[in-house]
Amino acid sequence: MNSLDFLQMPIKNTVIPLNLLTIGSNDQPHLNRPVGLPYHQLFLATKGKGIFRIFGAGDFELLPGEAIIILKGTGHEYYPVSKEVWKLGFVGFDGELADTMLSQLNLKEVKKLYVHAHSVIWENIEQLWSVAKKNGSTVQWRTSERIYSLLLELKRLSELDDHIQQNDDDEPPQNKHVRKVAEFIRENYARDLTISYLSSLAGYSAHHFTRIFKSIYNITPHQYMMDIRLEKSKFLLEQNVYLYISEVAHQVGIEENYFIRLFKKKHGITPGIYRERYSLNNEEF
Repeated sequence: MNSLDFLQMPIKNTVIPLNLLTIGSNDQPHLNRPVGLPYHQLFLATKGKGIFRIFGAGDFELLPGEAIIILKGTGHEYYPVSKEVWKLGFVGFDGELADTMLSQLNLKEVKKLYVHAHSVIWENIEQLWSVAKKNGSTVQWRTSERIYSLLLELKRLSELDDHIQQNDDDEPPQNKHVRKVAEFIRENYARDLTISYLSSLAGYSAHHFTRIFKSIYNITPHQYMMDIRLEKSKFLLEQNVYLYISEVAHQVGIEENYFIRLFKKKHGITPGIYRERYSLNNEEF
């Protein structure tokens, strides 16, 4: 199999039903994304062995020929566990049709998939890559068609790993309550949300709520909310070069000076420099 480089797509077109946001393959290192990403991700293992840890759902071992879909906003980390290089192909996508299509294909929960003839899926990813790296006004339309075909092919050639899926009926009620609050945070991250208010939504004391939340997501509710805000700010910076930094900070619910300090602490550069570098890296598109 050929190796793909990392490719970040330009600003998504809101008219197109399925948008490709990123594609490539890696000799995968350890990555931790406590609040997930604002788009869906498909991973296909082609070599080695590794673990996807989905916060609140458990660990999923991924071997060659196995795939997993991580839904947007799902906290997770993943890392290799074999001496051999763990190679993953990946596709990041979103769009108005994405949620509907994943639901229709019964892929709206985090699931590991055993893929028969997985070389077919890899060929689909390579074809998608080939289309994506070309310049042209129709590239986003053509990648949308390829994502649609890729998801249909994945469903046709896969079997769900029912044995390791967590049974939602067996999940402790307190975990369900806390995960609903986490969903509330993801949808209302720009509001002034206090721990007292969030814990009341779950029906627990602030201390009990924080303890359960941290046991599920490995971070506190406050850290979870701030990580979401900073992740959202990156996409605002990427998608609108004319938006003032103060407006970006306002839209994610953080005071401007504090936002700049937090952003630099997390990413090592200021929001303004981040946007400049992102724009330079995507000039070819």
